[in-house]
Amino acid sequence: MPYFDRFDICEAYFVLEMDWNCGGWLQERPSNRRRMEATHVQLHRMKFKPSPMLDGKESLSENGQEIYDNLCQQYGFEEPSNEAN
Repeated sequence: MPYFDRFDICEAYFVLEMDWNCGGWLQERPSNRRRMEATHVQLHRMKFKPSPMLDGKESLSENGQEIYDNLCQQYGFEEPSNEAN
């Protein structure tokens, strides 16, 4: 069970968008649809800066990977897309 850690949550959302974006944003995320902007824009507004070492789910902390997996389940994603978007 993942625990609350703001940084892990931000990184998980950032990687989720990298893996599953369609046209540059996650259309499955209600907040993105409501604001008509990508998750990374919202993260930037929060002054989140991803680590230069962040390179996919495997580079997330164990907690971040659990958060990522929960988000994939929540939005109905089965496995990361390797297609260039």
